[in-house]
Amino acid sequence: MVGLWERTRTGDHSAFAQIHKKLYPGLFGYAIKMVKDEKLVDDLLQDLFIKFWQNSARIGAIQNVKAYFYRSTRSIVLNHIKSTTLKATKLLGLPEPDLEFSKEDIIVASEYHSELCRKLNCAVNGLPKKQRETVYLRFYENMEYLQIAEITGIKYQSVVNHIYRAVQSLKEVAELKHIYAA
Repeated sequence: MVGLWERTRTGDHSAFAQIHKKLYPGLFGYAIKMVKDEKLVDDLLQDLFIKFWQNSARIGAIQNVKAYFYRSTRSIVLNHIKSTTLKATKLLGLPEPDLEFSKEDIIVASEYHSELCRKLNCAVNGLPKKQRETVYLRFYENMEYLQIAEITGIKYQSVVNHIYRAVQSLKEVAELKHIYAA
């Protein structure tokens, strides 16, 4: 990705198009978790990519292009929320799995997975804001702790602590529900 950014800095449209193609879906998913308005998110990301293109030579070298774009997306969305006095919204759930076997298995697995996702979403939505965000970036976007620290602007150890506490909370909720379900 660093090579694509370097080519973008020299005015290579196709390199920038590749960056856009690779990062846009994840950035959109990340931003939509904060602002549940697809058109607004699309507009904000379009503005962000235009700014990156127009200022690519001035931005300079980027060591971690993905983290830089995620951090910038976070910043532009939070700035929009602040400027329009919107409140941040809760994170959504996990995507459904692709593998299924028979029609009966599909129905049972789909219902079970939907219920499991609903319970997980409720538990994740019950976490404090910072824990929700770090869990989303770590488990939904597959980011490393260092990338999450760069994006959120919080210390690496704080990211580790937030995720650890979140996972412990989710485990407790799962254990309690398991006990009550029996």
